Amino acid sequence: MRLDYRELCGFRGFLERQRVDFGTGFTVICGRNGVGKSTLCDAVEFALTGQIDKYLVDKAAKESLDDYVWWRGEGHPEAHFVTVGFRADDGSGFAVTRSRETGADRDAARIEAMLCVPGAKPERALQQVCRTSIIRDEWIAALSLDLTETQRFEFVRGALGAIEGPDYAAKAREALSSAEAVHNAAAQAYEEARARLTAALTDLEQIRDVALQAGDVAAVLATLDELTPGAGPDLGARVAAARKTLARRRSNLGEMGWVADEARAVAALRDTVARHGDSAGRDAVAVAEAEVAVQEARRQLQAAEARLDREQESDGLAASLAILVDHGSRIGLHDDRCPLCRAPQGAPEFETGLASARQRLAARRSAVPEARGEVAAARTRVEDAGEILKQAETVVHRLASAQAELEAREEALSAELVRRSLDGELAYDPEALEEVVEAERSRLIDLERSILTLEASQAVERVTELEARLEALRAEADDASDRLARAHAAVTTARTLDRTVRRTNAEIIDERLAVISPLLNELYQRLRPHSEWRTIDYGIRGDVRRFLSLRVGNGLNPQFVFSSGQRRAAGLAFLLSVHLSRPWCNWRTLMLDDPVQHIDDFRALHLVEVLSALQRSGRQIVCAVEDPSLAELLCRRLMSEPTALGRRHDLDLVPGGGASVTRSTDIAPAMVGVLRRARDLSAAS
Repeated sequence: MRLDYRELCGFRGFLERQRVDFGTGFTVICGRNGVGKSTLCDAVEFALTGQIDKYLVDKAAKESLDDYVWWRGEGHPEAHFVTVGFRADDGSGFAVTRSRETGADRDAARIEAMLCVPGAKPERALQQVCRTSIIRDEWIAALSLDLTETQRFEFVRGALGAIEGPDYAAKAREALSSAEAVHNAAAQAYEEARARLTAALTDLEQIRDVALQAGDVAAVLATLDELTPGAGPDLGARVAAARKTLARRRSNLGEMGWVADEARAVAALRDTVARHGDSAGRDAVAVAEAEVAVQEARRQLQAAEARLDREQESDGLAASLAILVDHGSRIGLHDDRCPLCRAPQGAPEFETGLASARQRLAARRSAVPEARGEVAAARTRVEDAGEILKQAETVVHRLASAQAELEAREEALSAELVRRSLDGELAYDPEALEEVVEAERSRLIDLERSILTLEASQAVERVTELEARLEALRAEADDASDRLARAHAAVTTARTLDRTVRRTNAEIIDERLAVISPLLNELYQRLRPHSEWRTIDYGIRGDVRRFLSLRVGNGLNPQFVFSSGQRRAAGLAFLLSVHLSRPWCNWRTLMLDDPVQHIDDFRALHLVEVLSALQRSGRQIVCAVEDPSLAELLCRRLMSEPTALGRRHDLDLVPGGGASVTRSTDIAPAMVGVLRRARDLSAAS
């Protein structure tokens, strides 16, 4: 199976539709950096797997690789798809198309069926096909020297494919899983049996303690008949009924404690009312006397306020007279007449009258302050009498309230006692009520003792039953322990078997690795990574987990002693040996994406010779390079033949930024005998 063509549109750096046909023998792709050489390799991998595996990370800055699979430049492609065609040796072919809108037109199983040998392919076969068929510049060192020893072993084991024959490893894993499931079930059954045995032991100890308390059953039954009548002849029913009665009456007893407390509180309130009842008459007389005193004080206040009004009115008249005297003195006589009354008077008589009026005003003394003092004193007497009355009324009201409260609480307490089938008169006799409560408490103690005695009598029989059940549970626990031991032994055996199978598989892989060792050394010697260390060896260690290491010289690790170019040359030898060691792969195409980066011209020439040898062995070689001279050399040394034609494609960028195949050239086969004729002509000259 070889590559036939690949067609793409709107993929990565290709805007326009492009079709690239491959030569059946080899194809050389030439172009400077950024013109799409790697994209042609990406197209093959993406069509087969839907992924591009060369990136170390697939997400960055809230974007992913999926956002950059299809064209993102200017312009709009007519479609977004990748198609890869394959051609078999018999001329038949098939193609795989993967588009942005619909995905792949073939599922992975059908693609694997065309490219892989059934029964021998490894897990994730298509990824292994691409990793071992497409040698990228980014992965030459990463998939060889830079891998950890465990990863390198797994990579080589995947390239070698699955071990033919029955899958004993899977069967061993199934046996181990089944044994572990049986072991877990046996462990759970054993724990449950132990739990039941422990519970039975606890019950037995409790019943034995109760059995030791057994007493006179006849007296107990009489007590039960008295306190729980109608329970029936069955002893268990009697105990159950007695338990219910005990719980109910114990609850009632607790409530009776509250009733007794209330009776004592009512008795205390009754004593208080009785003590104040003797002074009720005196308090009433005090209220009456206080009311009389208030009325007398109010009368005196009214009299004082009336005198104050008279004195204030008299002071008003005196003030008016003073004004008239002053006014008449200023005006004087008019036409020998008084200016107020127009009576005829002489000046001496007028002045004498004014002087007499002034003397009367001067002799008069105001009684208003005295009247105000009397009013204030009368008001004080009213307030004092009112406070005395208020205090007397408060005492009378408090006593009345206490009497009302006493009557209400006595009535409520009496009703509560009647509700509890007791004498309501006990509300007035707290001591008698206490005796009733104490008698009920004694009956409950007797009832509880009777229940314990009956249960003890039953416990004797239950002890025998539990002892028999305990023996059965011990036997069950012993049986569960035996099953657990057998299951544990089975798990140990299954684990040993699993390790043995895995070790055997690893040994088989070791033998298969030994087959490719000469191939690795042959390719290493042809590429000549180092001038002194002409051979490379590998070592495998580990029992179940395997490690594959590479060594040169006196046990040196080439990962740490080789230069960058030497590491790439050694990595190419390793990857080429892995590619040639895939018995499960029908795809006989080797793709190299710019494999000569950091490799000098001397080793690049060796690589060309190695590729030429691989092409002559029947491999289809597809190599992408940057240097046009190297492309010319590849086209000459790979040697196009009539049955294995060669082709060259040159890539470049076109206006608009997209990549395109600018020139495709078929490499004509060399004429038969041309070298021999050239040698003859040279000898003749």
